[in-house]
Formats: sequence, structure tokens, C-alpha cells
Amino acid sequence: MIPIEICIEASEAAAVERAVSAAFHGDAATIELCAAMHLDGLTPSPACLTAARQAFRQRPGLMAMIRPRAGDFCYTPAELALMLEQIDAAAAGGADGVVFGVLHAADQRIDRAASRDLLAAARGHGLKTTMHRAFDATPDPDATLDALIELGFDRVLTSGLPWGQPGTALDGAERLAQTIGRAQDRIEVVLGGGIRPANVGPLLARLPLHIGRVAVHAYSGAQIAGQTTVEAVQLLAAAATPRTQAGI
Repeated sequence: MIPIEICIEASEAAAVERAVSAAFHGDAATIELCAAMHLDGLTPSPACLTAARQAFRQRPGLMAMIRPRAGDFCYTPAELALMLEQIDAAAAGGADGVVFGVLHAADQRIDRAASRDLLAAARGHGLKTTMHRAFDATPDPDATLDALIELGFDRVLTSGLPWGQPGTALDGAERLAQTIGRAQDRIEVVLGGGIRPANVGPLLARLPLHIGRVAVHAYSGAQIAGQTTVEAVQLLAAAATPRTQAGI
């Protein structure tokens, strides 16, 4: 089965609890909890994280976004210090993992030194680590993937398209296939970017799923009328089931 990750907006605790509960009962493998989705996701509040943890129960898949502000992915020393504090807070709130990405302002390549500091903080709490779609903002995805594997990231979220370019992960299928092939099961590749029941099947059919670990990430594609529901999550999961596994 292809693991399903549902992105949940951390607006206020009661709404988070309802959405995460729906994802839980829809059998989502992981949750990515983000505040301010209109800004492409920021660090959630402690109250929202606590609500998410309660709703996702003991399932080990609650991932917290660590992004202190909107805009680019190039952070000042003060912002990096805040990110370290936010990782500590995520662990204290019951997160199982954190999601972040730091790039150099000069060339948009991954900032290895800053990444090592953040990874060390996460590992100190036993948290899994995902690089978010800052990956898609780097100029050389292959070199970035190699760096992530060398640094020890557990997962990478990518659409296969350059950051800011219109389109969905289906449009980025060729690049995603290359990324999965290069990863060779050394890092989980999480497919994200406009994923929904209508396009996830055609996307997966174009990818070498036998080579390594792949998951599917969705936000609005797991919603009905703007709300995350059990039915929407189950529809996505069913559509993401490879045809051979579905017995077709």
C-alpha cells in the first residue's frame, strides 16, 4: 500500500481535532500539521499540536512544520535559533517528526551547516525529519537529493516541478520518477502538489514504485467542501492503491 499523508491546517484547536480525527479514521499514515496554509505553511501553535496529537492517538505519524515565516527558505541566525526552539516545542507537544528546509541565499542550494544543526536537534528528540518543498526551489534536484541522503534526512516532499511553477505532481512525473530512481530506497520520497483522487492513479502508474519508499501527500485533495473528511481520505487512499494490489 502507498502511505497517505494528509496536510492539516492548524487554524484553531477544535478545527484541528476534527480534521485530524477524520484523517485518523480514514487511515492516513501521517499528518503534516501547518499553520497559515495561504502562506504555504508555517509552524503550528502548541495548542494545535496538542489537539492533533490527541486526535491522531498513538499512531506514529504526526509531523510538524518548522517554518518561522513566509517567503523564501533562507534564514537569519536568529530565525534558525527560533527553529531550534520550535523543534523542541514540537517534541514536547507530541510530534513524531518535523518538516523543514534551509537554503543559501546566494545560490538556493541546501544549507548543510544549518541543516545539520536542525537535524541534530530533531534526532536528539527521536523525531523523523522531512525536507519540505524547499527541495523544489533548489537548482539541482539530484545534487540536493544526494545531500539530503548524506545528511540523514528520512523523507523529502517534492512535486517534481520547480517551486512556484504552475501544475501538479502529475506534470512533474518525469522528474519524480528520476528522483525515486536516484533515491534507491535510501530516503522516502513523498509526492505532493495538487494530489487528488482523480490524478493520483495516473501519477503512480508513471513511477517506479518497486525501487524505493514512496508516499502521497494531499491537502485540498483530501477535502470535501473545504473540510478534511473520512470519506475524502478514503477516496484518496483507494485511488492511490496500485492496480496490482487492488486485484484488478
